Amino acid sequence: MKKNYVLVLSSVALLTLVTPPELNVLANPGSDLVYNSAQQNAAQQTAAQSLVEKEVSAAPGYTSAELQNLLDYNKDGKYKLTIHIPAGSYILTKELRIYSNTTIIADTEATIYKNHQKGSFIANDLSNDQGGYTTSENITIMGGVWDSSPIADKFKGTEAFRFIHATNVTVKDAEICNVPVNSHLITFAGIKNGLIENCKLHGYDGEKPKEAIQLDIVHDKVVVPSNQSKIIKYDDLPCDGIVIRGNEIYDYPRAIGSHTSIKGVFHKNITITGNTLHDLTEAGIKAYNYENLEISKNNIYRVGVGILAYTYISNESYHYLEALSTTVKEPMPENYNIKITDNTISDTTISTSSAITSWGDGIRVIGNYQRPINGITIVNNTMKNIKRYGVFMEKAPGSNILDNTISGTASTGIYMINGCDTATVQNNTLENLGSAGGSAGGIGLLNSNNAVINKNTITNPAKNGIYLSNASSSCSITSNMLYSSGGNAIAAYTNSDNANIYGNYISGYSINGIYAYDTNSADISQNEIYGNDADSTVKDGIHIQGIKDIDNAFSLKNNYISYTSRYGIYVNANNSLIETNTVTNSMKYSIYLDSNSIGSKLFDNKIDNSIWQN
Repeated sequence: MKKNYVLVLSSVALLTLVTPPELNVLANPGSDLVYNSAQQNAAQQTAAQSLVEKEVSAAPGYTSAELQNLLDYNKDGKYKLTIHIPAGSYILTKELRIYSNTTIIADTEATIYKNHQKGSFIANDLSNDQGGYTTSENITIMGGVWDSSPIADKFKGTEAFRFIHATNVTVKDAEICNVPVNSHLITFAGIKNGLIENCKLHGYDGEKPKEAIQLDIVHDKVVVPSNQSKIIKYDDLPCDGIVIRGNEIYDYPRAIGSHTSIKGVFHKNITITGNTLHDLTEAGIKAYNYENLEISKNNIYRVGVGILAYTYISNESYHYLEALSTTVKEPMPENYNIKITDNTISDTTISTSSAITSWGDGIRVIGNYQRPINGITIVNNTMKNIKRYGVFMEKAPGSNILDNTISGTASTGIYMINGCDTATVQNNTLENLGSAGGSAGGIGLLNSNNAVINKNTITNPAKNGIYLSNASSSCSITSNMLYSSGGNAIAAYTNSDNANIYGNYISGYSINGIYAYDTNSADISQNEIYGNDADSTVKDGIHIQGIKDIDNAFSLKNNYISYTSRYGIYVNANNSLIETNTVTNSMKYSIYLDSNSIGSKLFDNKIDNSIWQN
């Protein structure tokens, strides 16, 4: 039977294009980015409003050619076109091309099957591509089930939806699923103002990691392959102003992000919020060289790593590519302005597959010395049952880690290494970190200076509650509450000099309350330290082992120490000042000065046991 379609012309819009997604205003104060984008949007919308509105409908079972005929009404850009796809089954044997100012509205019971390996389900037309964001404008796809299962078991295929060099692209309320190996479900490459909202995305049968939603830079036909690649103007165009909101993504290696970047090119103004991301073999979100990024209110579980934000990856020769000769490269941002807030991350996994890089961390932030990742804010996230670190950061100076709740990690709750200078770690709650006898701690710094660790509550770390190592100097550890540490409650190791350890409350620890080893200075004052006289492994309230044969500078003032199975205060460091401390209920000496404590001074300490000088 011949299939018919209906044309409806109206001077009044029955259905209008979906309002383009609002830009997430993350640009630096004073930038012209949002203003210019708003001007551009207004001009585009004005132009679209001047078009004649046309609505057409498919009939159930339409072929690729028949659906393309409906799309071709807008081939010359005359209309604001709306195409309805009613309930029914549709089998596509060819990629569909969609033009500017076109909306597809598919019924929730419309199932469109992909039965071709060349090309996507649907892609914007690039026949007049000149690069930039305006090859296509104002495209919306709403609803429908877009299912590639007829070819999902093939070893070759392409993504479901692909959009390149376009502005105002919306995909919402759709289910998109079951792509072949090495494919994505949605690719945005060089897109300005894109929205992916309330979609269900799932189904990938391969081991090689790919993103369900990929944000890409229009670099070449390897990075951004296309059925139209011979006519694309490759121009290193990134994405700008993308909102990914309210989607469910599962049964995939990665949910959202990028694994390739171009030198001197950055995706900007990206918002990923309110999504449910689960059962992913590698990453929930993988943000490579993003600037002005918000990741908020996502529920992420059963993933290899919850959130990964990075400027460096170990095999970057394959993923960090030279820009095109015509590209005007941007300098490295002084502030990437990445905000990771109000997410829930749980039950991370570590993959046994050699094809998957799976760290097991809740949040992982990675820079290097050539490309430090500045300007990270991690606030009010909840992480539990984490197979490695709750938060792991490398070369991320100036970070703020505030008000997070982390429990049940296999490794240290918050661990910052190699140049995470001037970080602030404040008001976090951490508990049950590692297994008994293990090395997991609460908050750890390695080779990172001038950090502030303030007002955190740490309960039951397997080893140290808070620790500094490998020359993490001039750090402040203040007003924290530490309970039941499996090692030292607070520790400074290996040239982590000039620490300010002030006003902390320590209750229960297995070795020492405060411990300094192979360092030459610290100011330790106003701390309350309660050991356990029934536990014979508890040694000292404060234990100082300075560097031999140099002038150390330890100051211990106004500390309160009670119940230790050995010494209240042990000092083996020259020129130390021990003043106005209170020490009670020490099993051995209240204060013990060992043989390398030459020149140390004691004033006005209150003790109920003796002082010993070796």
